[in-house]
Amino acid sequence: MCLDSRSPQRLENKVALVTSSSTGICASTAMLLAGEGAKVMICGRDGVQGMNTVRQIRNRGGSATFVLADIAVLADVQAAVDETIATYGRLDILFNAASSSYGQLTPAESLSEVSETAWDQMNEAVLKGTFFCCQCALPFLQQSDAGTIINLIQPLPQAQTHLIAAVCQGGIVALTKAVAHQLSAKVDSCLGVIKLTYSATANLIWVAPDLTASGLNPLADSNSTAATGLGAGQLLTGPRDEGGAIARTFADSAEAIVYLAAHGRDLQGCTLWVKG
Repeated sequence: MCLDSRSPQRLENKVALVTSSSTGICASTAMLLAGEGAKVMICGRDGVQGMNTVRQIRNRGGSATFVLADIAVLADVQAAVDETIATYGRLDILFNAASSSYGQLTPAESLSEVSETAWDQMNEAVLKGTFFCCQCALPFLQQSDAGTIINLIQPLPQAQTHLIAAVCQGGIVALTKAVAHQLSAKVDSCLGVIKLTYSATANLIWVAPDLTASGLNPLADSNSTAATGLGAGQLLTGPRDEGGAIARTFADSAEAIVYLAAHGRDLQGCTLWVKG
């Protein structure tokens, strides 16, 4: 699986909805999607950053629109999906990245110290938001000839022992697998061979930068590469330097996301590891 062998305009005439646009990975992904020919609807709570990303895309000749939405609120999620359909007439790609930003994490707490308020805030912003984005977008993705859900998790150093963050990240992994399973159907061919068909696909990007010594990622401190396949992933490594480490991680992640959007039609329930 080579992410560098790109052909121009891999996503021409496709429409993508990108959530949490204020984060670096989302902005980088939105710009790369547009650069590959996709029309991009960006949604998030930060209107200034969202519109800045839209302007950058348009200045480069791409097509993008911003809609103000809090994905922790179901009505906002539905409105963002509806606005995408009203503006572009279809939806082919959903990129969920709510878990790429935790906001202000409180210090790591023991199980006995976790408050209901802290639990609700993290769960709504990360896991609930991702769940309802998938739910609201799915009917339109299934109308596409290549509808795909791409969820992202990005364990952060301060989340290593943060119980709520760990639970929400794990929930997104489980959600992706469950949705992928529901979207798969077995078909018996005339030759007696059973094959899988997909009404849409759901896959996961797991970002594990070197600067993340996170116990949430079993491969974070490994130099090995896992086999690519159902339930497995590929660990991608690349050159790093002190000044460009974070930017390189954003670019690597965006490349992986665009790869799944353009070429992941036969991948279902997979995890693609990105190690910057």
